[in-house]
Order: sequence, then C-alpha cells, then structure tokens
Amino acid sequence: MSERPHHSPTHTDFAGITCRIRKPQGNAPHPTLVMLHGFQGTEDVTWIFARTLGPEWLVVSPRAPIRAELGYTWYTFDAQGHSDPQTFESALLTLERFIEAVAAEYPIDPAHLILLGFSQGAAMAYAYAIHAARQRQTGAPIVFPPSGVISLGGFIPSPVKKPYPQMDRLPVLIIHGTEDETINVAIARKNRVALEESGAAVTYFEEKVGHRVGAGGMRLINSWLKDH
Repeated sequence: MSERPHHSPTHTDFAGITCRIRKPQGNAPHPTLVMLHGFQGTEDVTWIFARTLGPEWLVVSPRAPIRAELGYTWYTFDAQGHSDPQTFESALLTLERFIEAVAAEYPIDPAHLILLGFSQGAAMAYAYAIHAARQRQTGAPIVFPPSGVISLGGFIPSPVKKPYPQMDRLPVLIIHGTEDETINVAIARKNRVALEESGAAVTYFEEKVGHRVGAGGMRLINSWLKDH
C-alpha cells in the first residue's frame, strides 16, 4: 500500500545529525514523534511505526552519530560488552541538541513530544527521559523534556545512575517479545518495576515474538499514540 502524500519523509540534518523527517501540516505547535533506531540501524528503519499518524504530526528519525560495522550506533562498548560512558554521555547530549534544533524550525508541542526507540534506541529514549526528570529535580530543566516514551525491545542502559528520579506519572509504553534472544524479557520486566517505583505510568505488553514488534504490539503503539 502506497503512503499518502503527507506521509512522504525526506532526508535533512539538524545540529549536524542526519535524519529523516516528515514535515507537519496545520498550525503550530505540532505533536512530535522522535524515533530512535537500534544498534547497527539507520534513520530509515523505524518508519513503519509512524504510518498511521495524522498529518499534523511532526515525525523525525535521527541517525545515530557513530558508524558501526553495519549501520550506526548511539554509543560504543568495551571488550566486556559494557556500555562506554563517554560515548553514551556524548550521545545523550547530541540527542538533546538535535531535538532543540528541530524545534527551532518546527515548533514542538511540549505536551506531545514522544520518544520511540527500538533496542539501543529505546535505551536512549529511557536515558533522555530519566535525564530530563533528574535535571528538573535539580532546578536545571532541559528545554524539551519528553511527554512520553515508547520502548520496543529495549532496556535502561547501565550508565544511567540509580536511584532513578521521580518520573511524575510520565507515560511509558513497554513492548517486549517473550522470545527475545537479544534483550531478555526479564530485563523489560525489571525496568517496568523500576519505572513504576519511580512514579512512571507504565503500560506493559508482552508478545510471543523475538527481537521485534509483532502485530499486537503494532496495534498497541497506534492506540497508545492516539491517547498521548
């Protein structure tokens, strides 16, 4: 099925980051979906998640800043497979600046700024949301905190320090495959508990699939976005 005209994304860059963007229609400010790809992905792989959104939505998918063997990565790993704190912190700052640069050209509705991430992209979405909550508590809030997070086959990355800050009922949708051999579903279950204990409003869904999103998960994403 071909996409409607308002679903025709183009490539550009903001703050030096290449991205794919679907420009919004209608009056500003615009509800916004920022889609973050996983390890060795690109800005082109997440667009299936945005196809049902109306033309008033600004949809943007940045390319991770570090080239990997295949595609790109948000941060690197050491020889033991642990997340590298330096490249992780750099990626978090890059994401913050990217969103600010997008908003400078397309006014973002702060009440409808959703971060959707798959795998490592979900790790970045979690990290950004927790960073925003922590900065708010310290009296130095970031310019564009998220109004919601969607984690698909994701995890809270190890460089994010505990205890997590108060999340103030931040809506979080977690979708995870029970057959996921890349990110075990037990991690998603632990993340759910940790986020709920920190005050997030978590919607949790498991499906009998691997490291991907099944049909039930896709339907839930669509309905959740309509409500948030």
